[in-house]
Amino acid sequence: MSLEQYVLVAELVASTGVVVSLVYLAVQVRQAARVNSANARHAISQFALDFTMFKAEHADRLARVMTEADLGPGDSTFRWWNHMMVFLHAETYFHHYELGLMPKKHWSGYVRYVRGYLTGPGVEEFWADVGDAFSVDFAGWIDGLLAEGSGSMAGTGS
Repeated sequence: MSLEQYVLVAELVASTGVVVSLVYLAVQVRQAARVNSANARHAISQFALDFTMFKAEHADRLARVMTEADLGPGDSTFRWWNHMMVFLHAETYFHHYELGLMPKKHWSGYVRYVRGYLTGPGVEEFWADVGDAFSVDFAGWIDGLLAEGSGSMAGTGS
C-alpha cells in the first residue's frame, strides 16, 4: 500500500469519526434538552406546591384579605406579599412558556387563572406599585391583560 492510500484511509476514518461524533453530540443535546425541560417543570411545580401549602396554612386570612376592601396594616401587608408570590409564580410560568418548556395546553389554563386573579382586590394597586420590577416582556403581557379586561382569550399564546 502506498503512502497516498494510507492518507486516503486515514481521511476516511477521520471523516467517519467526525460523523459519529456529530450524531453522538446531537443525541446528547436532545437528552440534555429533555432533562432541562423536566427540571424546569419540577422547579415550577415545587414553587406551586410551596405556594399551595402556604395558602392552606393561611386559608382564613387569605379569604379575608382577598374579599375585604378595608384592611388593617397587617392584613394589607399580607395581601401585598400574597400578590408578590402570585406574580413571581406567573412570571416564571410566562418565561417557561416563552422558552417552550411548557405545553400550550398548560399555559392556556394558567392564563385563565391569571385573568381571574387580576380582578381581585388590591391587584391593580400592587401592579402599579411594583410592575416595573418585573421583566419587560412579562410586564407588557400583564399590562395587556389588565387593559383588555378578563373577557377575551388574547395573551394565551394562541
